[in-house]
Amino acid sequence: MTMPATGYPTTLDDYSTSPSASVEFPQPLSSTDLDATNVEHDILHSNLSKTVVELQTKLGITASTPSSGTILQGTGSGSAWSSTLPTVGFGTDGSGVDVTWYSDTAGDTMLWDTSEEKLVITGTNGQNALEVADGDVEITDALTVTGTTTTYLNVITDSTTTRTPALTDASAYILTTHGTGITVTLPQDSAVAFPTGSSIVFERNGAGTLTFAAGAGATVNSKDATLTCKDRYTTIAAVKIAADTWTIFGNIG
Repeated sequence: MTMPATGYPTTLDDYSTSPSASVEFPQPLSSTDLDATNVEHDILHSNLSKTVVELQTKLGITASTPSSGTILQGTGSGSAWSSTLPTVGFGTDGSGVDVTWYSDTAGDTMLWDTSEEKLVITGTNGQNALEVADGDVEITDALTVTGTTTTYLNVITDSTTTRTPALTDASAYILTTHGTGITVTLPQDSAVAFPTGSSIVFERNGAGTLTFAAGAGATVNSKDATLTCKDRYTTIAAVKIAADTWTIFGNIG
């Protein structure tokens, strides 16, 4: 017998309509003898069975009919159907490839440009191309905007008599509405670790006074060391200028 055994999955098996000693799956004619040279029936069946077993292993022997929403992925020792997406990489570290995602609108794309090392989002003018529905966005290096920016202050109403700002108050506009007054204590780092440069605007919205105080271990700087807002419907801003140090400015008096 000269017919070779299957080389799958190490090598690709050969197919030919003309049997030969180098073809693993020859195509005998209906009149070909079962034991004719290069078409030996037992070897042909053996090759077919081995290949089918390898394909079954590759497809995952535990699920020939995978459920909707699953994918075929390698497990390291074989393959399996899974609803868990694998880690996907394009190219190799230091030698990447451009990757483009297309939307349902012609011309709208999201491109990772490997040569420029940047993500380019091309959307439709007048529509949001990027939205963060929840969670924070942090930019470690510079942010450059060539168009316009629109931001809105978070307006908070406080009708209590005391308040120690929390991290969620950063960049907020706080209306103090208590009838007799409120004291705002600007905290030290050990109490509330505001990043340096954080700012909060307070409006004396109610009839009561608006007074500032330094938390234990904190310092509050102000004109003439005055820590009160002079008039109703006016404002004072508090800026964290250094560790444990705040400066307030505005209608102080």
